[in-house]
Amino acid sequence: MEPDIKLFCTVVGAEISAQKGGKIICFRIVWIVITFLLKIILQADNKNWYCNLGILHTEHLKNPQVQNRNLADWKKEGLIHEVFTTSQQPDCRWDDHVEIPIQKQADEYLVVEVWNQEKPNGEDSAGSKGLKKKQKESSYVGRIFYCLKPVSSDAMTKTLDLFSHSAKHKRGNIELLLSIKGKDAEKGSVSGKLKEHRALVTKIVLHESKEDSRRREPEDNLPPWDAQMDPAAESLIKFHAQFRSLSGFHQAAVRFSVLFSYHKANAIQMSVLIMLVDSISKLPLDSHLIDSAELSHLFDNLQEILRSTLNVLNDHLVEFDTKNASSVGKLKEHLLLVKKLYSMQEFVNSLPSNLRSITDVVENSIQKSVVSWYSMYSASLSVSSSNELDESSEETLAALSGIFKHVLNECHALRENVAPTFMKLFEVDYLAHVFFTLDSHFEHVASLLKSIPAFKASKEDRLLGVTYQLYVTFQELKQLNQASVKRFPEEQQLNSCHLWFIHFVGRWINLATTKCKKGIIEAIKDDKAIAITEDIGYSSSLVDTMTLLHNMVVFWKQLKWPDPEQAYSGLSVLIVSITDAALYYAVEVFKKADKCFSKDGKLVSTVQLCIILNNMQAIRDKLSPPDLSDGISEPKPVGIIDELGLQELFDWLEQEKGIGLKLKEFVNRSMHNTADDIHNKMSIGISHLEKQYIPVIRKFTEDILPKHGEAPSIEASYNSFTMKIDCLTDQQGLQHLEEYFNTTLKVLSENLLFPTFKLVMKKVWEATLKILMEIGNTHLTKPSQWQACRDIALSLKEYFHAEGDGLIGDDLDSPAFKTFLFEVNLRSQPTSSLVLKCCSNLAAQQMTAVDLPTNQQQFGELSLTIGYLKTSSVIEVKVLEARNIPVDKICFMPSVELQLLPSILFEDNPKELYRTKKYKQQTQNPQFRETFQIPSHSSLMQLEGTILSLVASNYDSTGKDNFLGLCVVPCNIIPCFVDASELGQHPMMLNLPLFHITKSDVLLELVTRHQRSDEVASELFTTFVKKLKANL
Repeated sequence: MEPDIKLFCTVVGAEISAQKGGKIICFRIVWIVITFLLKIILQADNKNWYCNLGILHTEHLKNPQVQNRNLADWKKEGLIHEVFTTSQQPDCRWDDHVEIPIQKQADEYLVVEVWNQEKPNGEDSAGSKGLKKKQKESSYVGRIFYCLKPVSSDAMTKTLDLFSHSAKHKRGNIELLLSIKGKDAEKGSVSGKLKEHRALVTKIVLHESKEDSRRREPEDNLPPWDAQMDPAAESLIKFHAQFRSLSGFHQAAVRFSVLFSYHKANAIQMSVLIMLVDSISKLPLDSHLIDSAELSHLFDNLQEILRSTLNVLNDHLVEFDTKNASSVGKLKEHLLLVKKLYSMQEFVNSLPSNLRSITDVVENSIQKSVVSWYSMYSASLSVSSSNELDESSEETLAALSGIFKHVLNECHALRENVAPTFMKLFEVDYLAHVFFTLDSHFEHVASLLKSIPAFKASKEDRLLGVTYQLYVTFQELKQLNQASVKRFPEEQQLNSCHLWFIHFVGRWINLATTKCKKGIIEAIKDDKAIAITEDIGYSSSLVDTMTLLHNMVVFWKQLKWPDPEQAYSGLSVLIVSITDAALYYAVEVFKKADKCFSKDGKLVSTVQLCIILNNMQAIRDKLSPPDLSDGISEPKPVGIIDELGLQELFDWLEQEKGIGLKLKEFVNRSMHNTADDIHNKMSIGISHLEKQYIPVIRKFTEDILPKHGEAPSIEASYNSFTMKIDCLTDQQGLQHLEEYFNTTLKVLSENLLFPTFKLVMKKVWEATLKILMEIGNTHLTKPSQWQACRDIALSLKEYFHAEGDGLIGDDLDSPAFKTFLFEVNLRSQPTSSLVLKCCSNLAAQQMTAVDLPTNQQQFGELSLTIGYLKTSSVIEVKVLEARNIPVDKICFMPSVELQLLPSILFEDNPKELYRTKKYKQQTQNPQFRETFQIPSHSSLMQLEGTILSLVASNYDSTGKDNFLGLCVVPCNIIPCFVDASELGQHPMMLNLPLFHITKSDVLLELVTRHQRSDEVASELFTTFVKKLKANL
């Protein structure tokens, strides 16, 4: 029981819904309705409003009589002790004060009923007599129930809704001023309890903060207090709250109020405020359940926090360093605090209308911050706001370039460190609002660039440099903008920023070319043709030149002109500039090679020449990267064309204008032609190196090869560098040649790049083959000598291959080597083998002629029958006729000569040839009809290379036989017969095209050109080849 406690209630006034102001009776007849409405209007001033008040215990709330009856009925039933009535007022404004005794505040409800009473005509309310009469004439409007638990000694104003008995219909609202007075009332009230708890928490917070300060050193740059309190202090706060029966809301509100007050004076960590707001946001903030004064006080604190946080966010680009992780972390804490505040809908509803949308608030903060930040930074550089430039104000343009470079750097930092947080917390595209805010400043730059006059030559370079840097900055800003979630509309300034600079592009390219040329001149001038380090075989000029060419590539990639059609002409000029600069370097740096030679042309400085060739090779590879398809595992070098990244431009121009392939061909051709020019220049230096080795190679080779009359044994080994040819005793052998190569080529292998070294080795290898061939043609006549020459070449091939580290593929098996090997193989074979191959070659030519269509057979054909008779070991051949002899060779006295080849194998044959009679009629189709029997041993018939040759010739008036054509029958295809009758019935019928021996027939030319001294070669030459050769 709480003695001597009273509820002080002031009924201020009420607002009653219009449709509930009195009884309205509907009449069916229209004139009665009109009469009634007139009556209502006339009696509107005759209403009096009053209130009944009473105290109801909690246990009676669910009583049916409470729900369906009024205060007067409750009193009769004993549910309440007393009914208090206000005065009657016509305008629902009473301002009546009522003191109502209460017993247990937490379990009691205040009930207020609103009534209206219609005064009789001609009487006022003062003339009414008796409660009964008053009640009969009174109408119930509505009532409220209000729990007295949150009411404290501090006066509080409440505006409560009036409802009908069923609580389904709202009838208006009533305004009350409530407080509790009396002995120990304040102490036992919620307000008193909260004051006690707030005082306790305040003392603990002050004590704990002082203890924390004592533990810190004055010079320590530590963050603010983290509001962590001693466990004993926390237990004390918790115990007091439980003892005073404080709700979770009151505990959180008190702690927040105390710590926020401390924060305003001394500052605590933002994470603590976030935690406190988060704890409050998880509590129900219903004004019907929570003391309105406390809730109002809490909302005031939250609004103060929101205002201070928004003030920081409105200037966050100045307040926080977006490149510093710690500073960005603090910004994120402020954003998270705003997010937590806006998660409380009741609090948001209490805000002014312009602050209720969190998206609008955040977007406004971004834009305000950008404005203040840009203004501050531009003011620090004293940038003019003028819209025109003159020759004395290029500093303004430089300052603007610096500003927007700073803007670009800041935007990169914002995209990485800030924008993701805004998107995650608020779904706001940060950069879109940054660019939107800066758009007016972009327009200012555009107008400035259009007003730039023609500067003097002394200022041209500086102006172009500033404008180019400004262009690059805007291009990067444009890319950042286009990468954002919300892109600018097409009409925004930034999307067409390249048009501001269109009249500078040609001057930029000229400036870049001029700087590149000057840089190359200086680089070559200072170059000493000395390697930079032991591991890098280049001199300083190459490094400088590569950097200058790379700068040209970077210039184009940064330019990245958005209009491909306009970029066409710029690219053409750039490619010409790059190739000219590369060729200029190669020509000028090679001039330093003159110092590597003495007056008589001898090489005196191999190392310097190697470095110069390396420089030229590197430039050549940059223009046209080599093909590394010969088994080299290294990645293909990246050329200038690849670095420029032109494929997208080529594709667009081809698709839209049909000139993409043409431009691509021009670019590739320019690069390859320049690379070839550099290679040709390098060939001069490589030739010097080649000539250095040829005399000694010739000397060693002459010593190695056997001389006339020296016939080395066939068993001698020529396949190893470490072994000498057995026939050599006093001569220096292959081992000495190998040692010479190892010694002299070592300088090249150590100083030349592999591609250039490979070129030198290739030249030396081809020169060695040439020397071997020249010496062989001069001194060697026997097959055994040529065999020794071949073995030397094969051994040298292994040396130049170097187990895969030297020449490989086509460089080693070059056309020169293949020709050398073919010729040497022929010369190293016995004459008999060569003659058999010669005959096989003739048979192959015959097969080729047979396969030709009839209309392509130029020399006519020969018809014959043939067969081999085993019993008599003869080949029986019947020459029938020749057909389709060319008109220009119409026969006068044609004949056909037959011979088995090679003749040395057919010793039983007469030395003379078998020949038909001369056909004495002039015709294209001479008839012979002659049979020949040519002896041949059966074992020779299946031997590869044995043939029967039939040579058609024409005897002219001068007494000479003119060659008409040749046909060949391989002996191994002639059918065999047992008796003559069988041969006579079924011979092989052949229609063979006549053919001429081609001039490219190496076998025949070899035999005729190099007359062997042996009997076989002499016989072949005199009896067969001489005649054929004469007709070639």
